[in-house]
Amino acid sequence: MLNCSYRNDLERMVILRCFGSNNYYLERVIFPFELLNFSAPGDAEVEIWSHGIGGPELVETLRSRELNNEESQETNMLLSA
Repeated sequence: MLNCSYRNDLERMVILRCFGSNNYYLERVIFPFELLNFSAPGDAEVEIWSHGIGGPELVETLRSRELNNEESQETNMLLSA
């Protein structure tokens, strides 16, 4: 499992849906400018949904590896050294 983070930079609420192996599923509401920390399998797909004029709309699709905050911390440590 990876430690992941997603920050909602939009001015409206979004829904994060994460699908992974072994029937892994996570769904969370994220308010504007809120940061969500979660664990997900390395092969998981993350979808960000919002509500548009015509109903639900897919805003973004990511892989859990892209949201892995451990890699981000290591990179920040290397850059600041």
